[in-house]
Amino acid sequence: MAIRKVAVFTGSFDPPTTFHRKVAQLLHERGFDQVILRITGTRCDRPEGEHADPIHRAAMADLAFRNLEGVWVDHSDLDDGCSLNDYEFDTLYADRGEVWHVVSADFLTDGFTGQSLIQTIWPHGQELWKNSRFVVLHSPNSPPTSTDLPPVCELVAVSEEHIPTADIRLRVFMGDDPGHAVPEQVAAYIRRYRLFTDGPSPRETRLHIPDPRLLIVADEANPKSRAGADRFRHLESSDPNAILVLGGDGTMLAAIRKHWRLRLPFLGLNAGTLGFLMNEELPGDLSSTELVVYRMPMLRVETTKPDGSIIRGLAYSDAWVERDSGQAAWLRVDVDGQTQVPKVIGDGLLVATPAGSSAYARAMGATPMPLTSPVLTLAGSNVFHPRFWKPVALPDSAVVKITSLDETGKRPIRAFLDGHHLGWVKAMEVGVSPVAAVELAFTPQYDLSARLLRSLFPPTGEM
Repeated sequence: MAIRKVAVFTGSFDPPTTFHRKVAQLLHERGFDQVILRITGTRCDRPEGEHADPIHRAAMADLAFRNLEGVWVDHSDLDDGCSLNDYEFDTLYADRGEVWHVVSADFLTDGFTGQSLIQTIWPHGQELWKNSRFVVLHSPNSPPTSTDLPPVCELVAVSEEHIPTADIRLRVFMGDDPGHAVPEQVAAYIRRYRLFTDGPSPRETRLHIPDPRLLIVADEANPKSRAGADRFRHLESSDPNAILVLGGDGTMLAAIRKHWRLRLPFLGLNAGTLGFLMNEELPGDLSSTELVVYRMPMLRVETTKPDGSIIRGLAYSDAWVERDSGQAAWLRVDVDGQTQVPKVIGDGLLVATPAGSSAYARAMGATPMPLTSPVLTLAGSNVFHPRFWKPVALPDSAVVKITSLDETGKRPIRAFLDGHHLGWVKAMEVGVSPVAAVELAFTPQYDLSARLLRSLFPPTGEM
């Protein structure tokens, strides 16, 4: 049985370029079963400022390498806020196959004398040089000197011109378009969120889709949803640039959970009841429609099971814990590592994004928040203690940890992410994900502010 070969290609990918995409494609064609694009985060031992926020770097990478066979983008460094050293990759990816480090030829210069960048700059560089495997990228006319090569290496000539990412960032900062130096979808993303300029990246922006190609997600159990989907079947495509969701908010949540890494705008059409995340109607000709796009956060959730094991997950709307017996739950609330409420007695606690603040959080007494609000909602269900507990709005930079105080097994708690049951847990830690976000699109006629007010102050007949 042939040994699987895995190429690990690291870099800032800030932004990912057409050269990076060509390399990933070429490596797979050259016999590597999997090409891992690992986006470097801030070095734990040498913090450096980032040019684009992690959320944008993750999105650009997903867009740049989408649809490439055998290629996978690893966000782990960005997600953890700290980069692993290269020597750890041999162990980290060992279960995937034989690990090869992808480097450019300039990393090998003076390798014969032991003075290459790998040997002198990389942690454990001398050991890596002797024992690891390297894929060496070089221009067709400038192969590396044979005496400078490490013991195990494979040379790959790349004809695509390499433009340093720093030059692309400078080009954009000076007001020029990145052009063909980056994939088209990455260029569009840079323009949409004003990356590499001297202004802040917006949470709300405008978008035209002149050639709409749709991935259609419909609630097949709903006749209205199926009928609505039929109107747009002529725009359905295997290479979509937008995701059309027909149904209610539950259908939208399911679509987001499944397709968020496509990094395409989600365009909802309500076929349910309230449909807070959905448009009430859409024109048949989407190509002439301007869309208002909201960049919405997702929650990174880490749950600790009773046996001490840790499970990570993502939620778009909310994450909560609740009692799983006839006894009230006893919980402690920590925010950013500091205990804020030593003991909460009640049915459970929930953390919601602005998108989730109009759902279960509202049933717990929380006020629905505008979608662009930089807040998290912490709400409680049937809280008996503290006596005057009320829902709390926290900054979206906060990390909330909810820990069970049960030591006897008499008061077990269970966890949920967007309504999906995770079973018994001992603790849950919730914060905004550094890498996961969703673009939610609405027609300009859909007034979110008016919809929010209507949900707070419904007409008399609906009360």
